[in-house]
Amino acid sequence: MFKGLFNEKIELIIKGVKCKSYSKTHGQCVKLLAVCLAIVTLASCGEKTGNSMFQAVKNAADAYRSYLSEVRKEENLPTERLIEKINDWQSLRDSVSACIAKDTANCIHANYESEIRGLHDSLRIEFTRLALEKSRTFADVLLIKEKTSQYRQDTELAQAVTDAEPFFRSLDSVAPCHGNAKQTVSIYQSFLANTLKSGIDSKDKMLAFIQEEDRMFRSFLSHLPELADADLSAITNETEKCCLSVFQSAEGGKISYRDALV
Repeated sequence: MFKGLFNEKIELIIKGVKCKSYSKTHGQCVKLLAVCLAIVTLASCGEKTGNSMFQAVKNAADAYRSYLSEVRKEENLPTERLIEKINDWQSLRDSVSACIAKDTANCIHANYESEIRGLHDSLRIEFTRLALEKSRTFADVLLIKEKTSQYRQDTELAQAVTDAEPFFRSLDSVAPCHGNAKQTVSIYQSFLANTLKSGIDSKDKMLAFIQEEDRMFRSFLSHLPELADADLSAITNETEKCCLSVFQSAEGGKISYRDALV
């Protein structure tokens, strides 16, 4: 379960973190892309199947169509208003999904279900437009992720955030590496490779990995303009394997699931 929740729940861990842009041009591109990904990811996360306000799929389709028309009229939404609209969309989407799930005549309503899927895709496009047509900061991105997460009222998670905050704040005091772009990438790759060889099989090793990986990542960001066309798939793949190693250790009882999650 924790693996499935990680991507959404971890959004609240980054509450209050200050993100820096190291290049005006590249920084703005990253900001816009981050907002776009935040909107699309949040809006397309796993659908819930709970109570529905609709008695028939036709009514659900009509409501979704009407909401799309309403969203298309919106322009230049401030971040707080964008958050409200995303939450409205999530609530409506969940109710529509619940209506489809309880429908027992799928063959009869197949056309409506197909239309709803198309409307959902159109809404994703519209929300991406709304996210990108107005300048957003990384603070805006974090606020959007926090305020639209389905786990925003999770008290257990809130306590985990409080417990973990001192450690994550302390990472800002760790100085980045000094070297050119090529050297930094090489050091980054070596660090990840060595981590995979030794494994992450204890909480202490996990914290040490997080601290050093954060330092490597911030060092990499300082060279982002120079690395715009570089193939960095090795770093991405090795980082994913390191994160997987943490959860494998949790499954084996070497690290608690709660610590692995945070």
